Amino acid sequence: MRRSSYIAIAVVVAIVASIVLYKAILAPRDNDSSTNKNVEVEVEHRGIEAKITRDSICEVLVDFGSVCYSDTATEKIRFINCTDTPIALLDYETTCRCTWLTMSNRVIAPNECADVELTFDSRGEFGSVGNYLSITTSDERCEIHIWMSAEIE
Repeated sequence: MRRSSYIAIAVVVAIVASIVLYKAILAPRDNDSSTNKNVEVEVEHRGIEAKITRDSICEVLVDFGSVCYSDTATEKIRFINCTDTPIALLDYETTCRCTWLTMSNRVIAPNECADVELTFDSRGEFGSVGNYLSITTSDERCEIHIWMSAEIE
């Protein structure tokens, strides 16, 4: 591996660790009304929604929270095409083989949505885990980045 690859992975791990630390220590508690609103939205949509736009990065943070060793966790992500042309989800890259995507509908028409499922297999993982996935689209101006974190017990 080239040195730049190690630096990129170190940056990703540092960002994910910061997010996990923030959520664990500084984030609003369950009795905060803003947290309750977010929970209602997640339950209503049964997953995470993310908008794909042109000339910006669609970033998604998936925090699986506590995951028992050897368990598999999944989360649905609904991508909404907010452009005026169809966007195809071509492929993805990940920093770890323990995390992968299942993409059923690869072409998203304008103002339509497509669901993908993020899966994390905790076998062989210990402590705080953070991974990064990048989805390649048919429009190079539409970038999709997924940040995943979990605490293995």
